[in-house]
Amino acid sequence: MQNTLAKHREIWNKKPVLREIYFDWYRMLAQNLVEGKTVELGSGTGNFKEFMPQSVSSDIDPQPWLDKVFDAHKMPFRAGTISNLVMIDVFHHLADPVKFLHEAHRVLRKGGRILMIEPYPSFFSIIIYKIFHPEPFFFNIDYFSAPKMKMIKKPWDSNQAIPYLIFFKNVKLFNKQFSKKYIFRRKELFSFFTYPLSGGFDNKQLYPFFLKPFLSKAEELFKPFSKWLAFRCLVVLEKL
Repeated sequence: MQNTLAKHREIWNKKPVLREIYFDWYRMLAQNLVEGKTVELGSGTGNFKEFMPQSVSSDIDPQPWLDKVFDAHKMPFRAGTISNLVMIDVFHHLADPVKFLHEAHRVLRKGGRILMIEPYPSFFSIIIYKIFHPEPFFFNIDYFSAPKMKMIKKPWDSNQAIPYLIFFKNVKLFNKQFSKKYIFRRKELFSFFTYPLSGGFDNKQLYPFFLKPFLSKAEELFKPFSKWLAFRCLVVLEKL
């Protein structure tokens, strides 16, 4: 993990277009925060704290720039003490995402929120993800049967289909288990050109920085086609 984080920190510093895209995402998240203590889960290289210094950065692996180190399935906070749990490309790495949702409900105050940005497998994006992105999509797992399953995995292992399975495809199962605990405040598909063409952290950038505003405008025009084009989803859950 140390080598991966070092590589990501180097790319973050060398790729201004990547930083600008992530700061767009951070602003999107900030618009949906509620007042109070904000904890970022899976902070990785700690970039969100660069945008919001008052937030608490955390991850499962100790790093000198983190405020706290813990497993998101068992958080070291008293019940009802956290206002926001922010997650960027973290939910699809969780061994037991349903268990996490129960634990998040415990630590959140009433009206507190989980805010996450995650991959979304649209008709177009799934093709690009499978060609250029190393993390897999497994669509045949029932995470709502987790108590019957043994969820053991390394922190960097992933299933990019998890957010889609829980919040979109199997949302009826989600509501059956969590309708008295959470309400969706926002569920949005986005990111058609700017991020995939940036190459992210793993691939070559395919457009110059000065074109980023024009691609962002194009994404606004293509919003009606998000179901078929989107690479990302924003999910905001509020504790009832």
